[in-house]
Amino acid sequence: MHNLDISLLRTFLSLTHTRHFGKTAENLYLTQSAVSARIRQLEDILGVPLFQRFRNNLQLTPQGERLIPHAEQMLATWSTALQDVSRPGISAQLTLGASQPIWQACLSSLPVSLQQSNNDIVVRTESLDAATTLRRLQERTLDIGFTFDAPKVDEISAKKVLTLDLQLYSSEQNKQVSDLNEQDYVLVDAGQSFSALHAKYLPQIRSPRFHASDWNMAMSYLSTIGGFAFLPSRLVDACSSRLFQVEDAPVMRRDIYLCTHVSQPKNQPWKAIMDSINQVISNI
Repeated sequence: MHNLDISLLRTFLSLTHTRHFGKTAENLYLTQSAVSARIRQLEDILGVPLFQRFRNNLQLTPQGERLIPHAEQMLATWSTALQDVSRPGISAQLTLGASQPIWQACLSSLPVSLQQSNNDIVVRTESLDAATTLRRLQERTLDIGFTFDAPKVDEISAKKVLTLDLQLYSSEQNKQVSDLNEQDYVLVDAGQSFSALHAKYLPQIRSPRFHASDWNMAMSYLSTIGGFAFLPSRLVDACSSRLFQVEDAPVMRRDIYLCTHVSQPKNQPWKAIMDSINQVISNI
């Protein structure tokens, strides 16, 4: 008896749609070698080839064709199980994922508010990068994800729910953008398109001195060592460190998207959860 990882079937079905290892890797947020390894592993488990590989063409074998309906049924069954199974006495278990900067900037109160307004759910939060968030949504091991960039994946539904304004702060007063240089700059990752904003507004910054994983780390760095960083004003106002806004700097605006799997059931408990989320977001 072989142990079957459900991700192998998901990769197989994605490859049957794209017929391209590179596109499948992009859709699943994997490397191309990882996709190839998963297909080889599935073929080893089944003991048959699933694809015939030609130079510029990838075709299903007869065995691969026969596997498709079984794989679709197994994924559907697993998805239903994830939705139906929860702790005894609890009607739902909700798993939320976002990067640490998003949690810190605007969603730190969300888990508590969800628990208070929905007593019959268990809430789990995870700090994940954008690629992992989207992959987990595709694998149905994450219910809701928040990202800075809208995903371009057919399986994922995305809705813009917030716009986060990032302003440039300095550890010293009366600073201008012209005072900024690479040795004094701290960068916090705020999504893939953030680099495009940097290239537009700060062409002189190519290799920042320090890459911080979250806003609090960046603020701590500025308070201790000094420098500049784009930060959410609400976090700066709440911190004990004295940081000063650079008045002539542009505002970096980052949209935040709420992402779910397109097959997520829209039942009454789910609507109640979404109402609670919208209520929290409206108060930010």
